[in-house]
Amino acid sequence: MINFFNRKKETSTEILTAPVEEKNEEDNCSSKIVCGYVATESASISTQQAAAKFVKPDTYTHNRNLYDSGAAKKSAKTNLFKNGAEVIDPYTGNKLVLTKQEAKMMYGDKWQKHLAESDHVKPLEQIYKDTKGNVWATTDDIKKAANSEDNIRVASREFNNPKRSRTNKDYVEDEQYRQKKGVKLIDEGREAAIRDGEIAEKSTTRQIRKASTKNMLKTGHEAGKYGAQNAGVTALTMTGIMNFVAVVKGEKNSDEAISDTIKAGGKAAVTGYAMGGGLTVVSHSLSSSSSKFIQALSNSNVPGKLITAVTVTGDTLKRYGNGEITTQECLIELGDKGLNLATMGYSMTVGQTLIPIPIVGSAIGALVGSALTSTYYNNLINMLQTKELEHKERQHIIVECKKASEQTMLFRKELEEYLRAYFKEYKDCFNEALSEMKFAYQVGDAAAIIRGANQITRKLGGQVPYDTIEEFKSFLNDKSIDIL
Repeated sequence: MINFFNRKKETSTEILTAPVEEKNEEDNCSSKIVCGYVATESASISTQQAAAKFVKPDTYTHNRNLYDSGAAKKSAKTNLFKNGAEVIDPYTGNKLVLTKQEAKMMYGDKWQKHLAESDHVKPLEQIYKDTKGNVWATTDDIKKAANSEDNIRVASREFNNPKRSRTNKDYVEDEQYRQKKGVKLIDEGREAAIRDGEIAEKSTTRQIRKASTKNMLKTGHEAGKYGAQNAGVTALTMTGIMNFVAVVKGEKNSDEAISDTIKAGGKAAVTGYAMGGGLTVVSHSLSSSSSKFIQALSNSNVPGKLITAVTVTGDTLKRYGNGEITTQECLIELGDKGLNLATMGYSMTVGQTLIPIPIVGSAIGALVGSALTSTYYNNLINMLQTKELEHKERQHIIVECKKASEQTMLFRKELEEYLRAYFKEYKDCFNEALSEMKFAYQVGDAAAIIRGANQITRKLGGQVPYDTIEEFKSFLNDKSIDIL
């Protein structure tokens, strides 16, 4: 712990040795914090929109109409009969007719063997079960795949009606059930049914995967544009005001001010696009996690807030890691940035209320709030640095400084609340597994390492690809598995 404080430049005996920041650096820091905050909030809105767009019903019951298409089934039959050619049930070998009236008139009590019906080869209920956890496919995407040509076959009512939600393979192989229902298949019909089932499975899966990928990219792009717009306009507003003041004071000429403003807006837009799009895709993807803990973090936008906090403080931590600033200087900068970040939402809300112009009011509020917060924080630090104070006065300022610093812990406290609420049940499991793995590393027990890792994976709702050393070797040698 002592060595932690023995960093480069730390030779002064002063209590705190934070240099005064240049005005431009302070302004850039405030702008960066605001843009990160705006991008995160934009991503939160985009994630909520994605959740509404890709929502699925909780059960299949009473929701079949979301996936069924009477038009597609009618079209399949009409196309088959339109040339007047004889139509044969590919599974039973019986001749088919188009209407129930025609079937009853021609075949009497055996009309169901000859009435043509459109069958979903892969049943709609099976498709629902396979896709209800897909957060990137809409019900329309699923419906389109379910009613595509590869998944609709015209067969007799005798074959189609008893099938229900069984796959072709299950239906064909259940001899006892089919005998009970009086369904007789020809030999080539058995093979055709199984083959059609395999084709339908691959086709529907491919179509839904393609649609999901397209939706994910489109959603990320739209969210990125939204984040870029908000962050860019916010940065232009803030830096425009800063540079206008600099020109009035004679610190910059007009060309420099315009150039700096445009650069700041462009950088903010790029950051807003990357964070808005990326955070939306990540957060919405995490919402399908089997772990309620991960779902809770995602739904509360915790990943976005943490990433924003890391992004905002990254420069300070990098300079500290390179030995460019002391430990005290690092802590002071982190306190200033953290306090700005913690109070930013309130400042932007006040600005929007006072100046009810979209984005502009928020940007001005953020600028004023950032300036006031930084001034307040730095004044407290400077008073501790430069004044010899009476004990009571000094204690009062320390208390005030502590209150300000406590606000910087907003994100950590929020995360800890989720840890306490959702992670408590995992604690014993993790401690046990990690202890076992640590001992296993020491004694070279590979099987115990695998066992401990799998214990954690299962607890978090993941799937375990191997349980033994031999299974692990087979897993590595299996070229059909994409470990990436």
